[in-house]
Amino acid sequence: MKSAEDFLAELNIKSGADLGSDFHSSTHRNPKMEPDFMSGFSDIESLKKQIENRAVSLLATREHGAKELKQKLLQRFPETAELLQAHNEVPGLMMSLVEEVIEHCQENNWQSDERYVEQAIRSYVAKGQGPLKIQQKLQQACANSALISAYLDWDESEWVELAQQALEKKYGNSQKPAEQKEQARRMRFLQSRGFLPSTVWKSFR
Repeated sequence: MKSAEDFLAELNIKSGADLGSDFHSSTHRNPKMEPDFMSGFSDIESLKKQIENRAVSLLATREHGAKELKQKLLQRFPETAELLQAHNEVPGLMMSLVEEVIEHCQENNWQSDERYVEQAIRSYVAKGQGPLKIQQKLQQACANSALISAYLDWDESEWVELAQQALEKKYGNSQKPAEQKEQARRMRFLQSRGFLPSTVWKSFR
């Protein structure tokens, strides 16, 4: 498998500020604020190359789910009437080009939903988040629900242990509080982290 540095070098992409920002900021950009990308290509193939370069630079920063990557690329390269008219194309051009680029990235193992899901779950678990919240976040970036479910198919005892760790980090222990009001507060905390009700009940020692 090629490293990010290898395929960046292969495509002559510079690192640094050009790599873009993280998921939460870049997915909410206003396309009108982007540079005029239409001025940088003379035909559809050169446009496709620009899309590929952008995809590779995003993948060099971190793993991306295919769904998330598609959203970012379509926002970066919006389809306009002027673009279609200039190249005598029909609506759907940008979607088609973006999907071709993503497929190319997958064929070269630059993008992998499986790799993304595995790393993302590891990151979310390290933050003490439960399966419901993790699943919700992953579905925003990856359309492969079966893959997500497979990676979250843990034994409940493992989720109970993670919930207990979250309690200990937040409250100093995972003992069942004597006061019902305090117990309810801690249960709400675990529910907000995305743990199942059955896991929440079993998390108190």
